[in-house]
Amino acid sequence: MLAGVPPGRNVYLLSRVIHDCDDERALATLTNCRRAMGLDGRLLLVEEVVPPADIPGYVKLTDLSMLVNNGGQERTEAEYRSLYQAAGFALSRVVPTRSRMSIIEGVPQ
Repeated sequence: MLAGVPPGRNVYLLSRVIHDCDDERALATLTNCRRAMGLDGRLLLVEEVVPPADIPGYVKLTDLSMLVNNGGQERTEAEYRSLYQAAGFALSRVVPTRSRMSIIEGVPQ
């Protein structure tokens, strides 16, 4: 994923991948997905989304664990939006699920 992904797919799905990455590796991965897809493609990330401000949540403990263990991090919706924009995507929606995960959808800009 850091070197490239298979080209020409309609959807690229990454589940619990980006939280393992610092911003540089996350951006490289998302950029490779963007280069590989056409204008009608979709990027779907399945990740935890950190709630804003001082809202408590288990994800904040996961965030600390990611930072300490491998340099990754959990991100807020705004942080995902920023990564998506830098990689050539627009964040189109965040879909909560019954689990702690959300589906973060991006479309090519």
